[in-house]
Amino acid sequence: MSEKQPFYHLRPNKYIDRNLFTQCLFYLKRILPIEDYYYIGFGSFLFDDFKMMHTQLDISNMISIENDPNVCRRAKFNKPYSCIQIENCDSSDYISSMDMGDKNCIFWMDYTSPSDLGRQISDFCSLLDSSNPKDIIRITLNANPAALNGKIQSEDEDDSDAIAMLTAEEVHKKRLTTLKARIGDYLPEDVEPDQMTRGAYPIVLLRTLEKAAMSVLFENPPYQNRFILPLFSSVYEDGQQMLTLTGIVLDDRDEAKSVKECLSKFSPITFSWDKPVQIEIPPLTQKEIIYINNLLPCENAKQQIKDNLSFSIAKDSAIDSYISFYKYYPNFHHVSL
Repeated sequence: MSEKQPFYHLRPNKYIDRNLFTQCLFYLKRILPIEDYYYIGFGSFLFDDFKMMHTQLDISNMISIENDPNVCRRAKFNKPYSCIQIENCDSSDYISSMDMGDKNCIFWMDYTSPSDLGRQISDFCSLLDSSNPKDIIRITLNANPAALNGKIQSEDEDDSDAIAMLTAEEVHKKRLTTLKARIGDYLPEDVEPDQMTRGAYPIVLLRTLEKAAMSVLFENPPYQNRFILPLFSSVYEDGQQMLTLTGIVLDDRDEAKSVKECLSKFSPITFSWDKPVQIEIPPLTQKEIIYINNLLPCENAKQQIKDNLSFSIAKDSAIDSYISFYKYYPNFHHVSL
C-alpha cells in the first residue's frame, strides 16, 4: 500500500467490510484452527487488518508484503506486534515464489489500482495454484467502471470535454475495449458493453474471478478435486467503488457442507459468485445513530425512521445498509495522547 493511500481505517464502508471478514473467520473457528493459520496481506504502515487478526482471532503468524522500500522502513517502525514479518518485495514475486508447505494461510490481496487488473487476477490464479485445501483467499479490486475510460484523443477539446460528448453507448463500448485489453482471456466471452455500468461491473469482475479460478483448479490435473467455495462478496464505496471476494479452497464436498452449516447464521454469506452484499452506509450524526440504534433490531425500523423524523437522512438503500450492518459501524473518537 502506498503512502498516498487514504486512511482506510477512518472510512466506514471499508471498516465494515473488514469487520465482516473478521466475523466470518470467527464463525469458521468452530471447525477450523484459524488461530494456527498464517495471515498474509498488505499491512502498509497502519496494519489495521493485522491488529484485528491478532486481537480478535489469536493469529500470531503474520506476513505483510510491501514493495516500496520507504514504506517498508516505515512499516517496520510502526508494526504493532513482533509476530509480524515484513517482506520488501512485489506481491506478484512473493506469490509466485511462496511455498507454505502444509501450512494453511489466510491471504488478503487488497488491491486498489484499476490499471493493474490483469496482473491482480494473475496473482489470484498463482495463489490458487499454490494453495492448500482449507486456505482462505480474499481479494479486493477497484470496481469503478469510470476507471476504464482511459484517455480520449481530441484536437479541439481536452479529455474531459471529449468524454462528456460521448454517448452512453460509446462510453460503454470504450470501457469494454479497455477491460479486454487489461485482462484478456480472463474476461467471460458473453460480457456486453451495457454491463460496463456502476451496478453491473462488479458482477462482471466476480464472473471473471470465477472463470480464472475454474481455469486453474479444474483444468490442471493435480487439482481436479480442488475447488474454491465463495463465501461472500461485497461492494462498497469510500471514494472509489470497490469489490471484495472471500472464498475457501476445498477438496471435499462434505467439507463444503460443513462450512455452509457453520456459516448458515451469518447473514452476509451467500455462497455465490454473483450476489455481492451492498455496503452503503450513509453519513449520520451521533444523535441520529443513537436514535436508529434504539429502534434496532426491528423489522419495520426503516418505516419508523420515515414516520418519526421530519427530515430525510438518506435514501432507502443506504438506510437498509445501515440496518443490516449497524453492529459493525465504527465509532471514532478524538483522543489526546
